[in-house]
Amino acid sequence: MTDHFIVETRFRINAMLEERKSVDGLLGLPAFFTLILLGFMVLNSRDDASLEHLTRLEREAQSQLDQGHFVEARLAAMRLMQDGEQNSKAILIEAKALRGMGREGDALRLLSRIAPNDRPGYAPAHVIQATILLAQKKPNLTAAYEHINRALQSDPASEDALELAARFAAGQRHWQTVLSQLNKMDLGKRPDLLLMKATALQFTGQEDAAVKFAHDAETALRTMAKSITANGSEVRFSIAVSLSLQRKFEEAVQWILGSIHGTPTREERQLIGGLYLSWSRHLKEQPSIDRMEALKLLEQGIQISPESQDLIMAFLGDCEELANASADRQRYVEKTLGSGGISTSFLHYYLGVLDWKNGNRESAKSHFELASSLNPGFKVIGNNLAMAIASVSTDRAELEKALVMINELLQQEPDNPFFLDTRGHVFAKLGQFKEAVSDFERSLPNARDKNSSHVKLADLYARLGMNDLASEHRSASLVHMASATRANSTVR
Repeated sequence: MTDHFIVETRFRINAMLEERKSVDGLLGLPAFFTLILLGFMVLNSRDDASLEHLTRLEREAQSQLDQGHFVEARLAAMRLMQDGEQNSKAILIEAKALRGMGREGDALRLLSRIAPNDRPGYAPAHVIQATILLAQKKPNLTAAYEHINRALQSDPASEDALELAARFAAGQRHWQTVLSQLNKMDLGKRPDLLLMKATALQFTGQEDAAVKFAHDAETALRTMAKSITANGSEVRFSIAVSLSLQRKFEEAVQWILGSIHGTPTREERQLIGGLYLSWSRHLKEQPSIDRMEALKLLEQGIQISPESQDLIMAFLGDCEELANASADRQRYVEKTLGSGGISTSFLHYYLGVLDWKNGNRESAKSHFELASSLNPGFKVIGNNLAMAIASVSTDRAELEKALVMINELLQQEPDNPFFLDTRGHVFAKLGQFKEAVSDFERSLPNARDKNSSHVKLADLYARLGMNDLASEHRSASLVHMASATRANSTVR
């Protein structure tokens, strides 16, 4: 339409200049300029109308998206694309709508048009792609990290990109990187990021600064809690965490307990368990502290959060450090963990460990089996059960079951030296000596008991007829045994 108007105008101007006499031409010049002015007015009015139309479509698409009407939002975004050129905002809205419809793959393909993985593109599109990749059942960390970097290369000041970079680094426990990204942002109105910074400062040994930022976060969160209606639990939890970072553990526990209506939810119990765990650890770091006092805190946490596995494992570890007689420790553990459920699974785990240390391998295996049935999937229990089976069982079917169990654990942690050591024992019991050697060699650099690993490798290489290697490992085991003897003599 615009092209037709321009051609018509050019034709009329040429006709006027060629046909009119010179005097008429002088009179016609004002008309000529008026015609040009009118032309620009028409064009500009069309641009204004088009811009207003696009803005209205964009508002409509965003409104539908905010209300969770993903199909309607996508249709509005597609209309916006039809009426405009390559509209990055329209692509973002359509991609978010596709994600809301569960079509993450289509959303990623659409976003790649304006934010390819191999070069910097539109920063917000890189951020959304990274977010989608991180939210998948099996997060693609490499690709997500690449998009985060591309977003920062495209727009180093992008608040969304900086925040995602900080959160990604926190997930990897790269606390210096977290601080580096957060230091580029204005955190005044973001108590969640203030809290993240306080956490990063604590983990980097800057405790005084951590307390300051935790206090700032607490102040902002308490102001928010007075008026907030949505996400109330998140604000309550964050206030408790900010108090714990200020070492106000008792106040943090009382804050959460005082804000609970009815029976505590699983999330509330887990938070309280975490607070007691942090409280106990802090107490143990103080000079001249009664270790029993720290242990009592763990016991209180378990009473409120009996499913907190980290809390229970810390409790069992601290129990072993007590100077009490073994029978007294066992009675204390039975009293604390005998209430049923997951806590009882750890009781059987503990009893199994005691039996293992005392050489009662069959009894240990029975306890580990009970622990595993009550708490399936817990890695430490599964590893110990597989090890116990390898130690006492001659039933090939049971050994194959142990192999499946330890293989599942190694899929999650391929380089875990304890899991590799256990699988080496299972392979050896199955007569698969080459596979056993491979696992023991892989676990050796990080093995807790290198002497035992060298002895096992010496035996396996001898079975394979590789006598030189067997001799090397026998010699290495003697060296480690002598070193251990000297160390024990020094301690005495």
